[in-house]
Amino acid sequence: MESKSNFFLLIIVVAILTLALAALAGYLLLIQGAPQTNTQAGTKTVAQSTTIPKEDALTVESLFESKTYFNLKNDDSSRIAIIQVDVKLKCLKEFKENKKLVKVEEKISMYSDEIKELFVKFFLNITIDDVKNVAEMDKVKEELKKQINELLNEGQKESQDIVYKVIFSEWLFQ
Repeated sequence: MESKSNFFLLIIVVAILTLALAALAGYLLLIQGAPQTNTQAGTKTVAQSTTIPKEDALTVESLFESKTYFNLKNDDSSRIAIIQVDVKLKCLKEFKENKKLVKVEEKISMYSDEIKELFVKFFLNITIDDVKNVAEMDKVKEELKKQINELLNEGQKESQDIVYKVIFSEWLFQ
């Protein structure tokens, strides 16, 4: 008789552990696997992994006509700190904006002064020691890409990645 009660007790323990495992798996899949939301400056964006479209859907736009100089944040007033860069943007050729197909080249030229101002402000906030670091260059690219996409998506209900890469074909500093 006692072996039957031990058998039923074992079955109940296994059933409880199975239900707990199923609940944990459901939690991990549904709660932890859901996209996280980011609220910044009143806009709500969904964090997602960026997938770059095929090469034929992308174009490379030169932001400046030639190499451009920017002042850097300088703690030593006896030295001038500058950086010379040549900037290109790898972006979509076209995208939908308010159910209309818009050419990115036109959108970038419309916002070109504001995009250039982003670069000026950004470089004024980093030092020459920062630009010497290769890892900082990657941070600069990501931050500027994010800021440019926010600017180009201004006033849109649904934001999308228009610029996929900021390319510095030249990065000289002094």
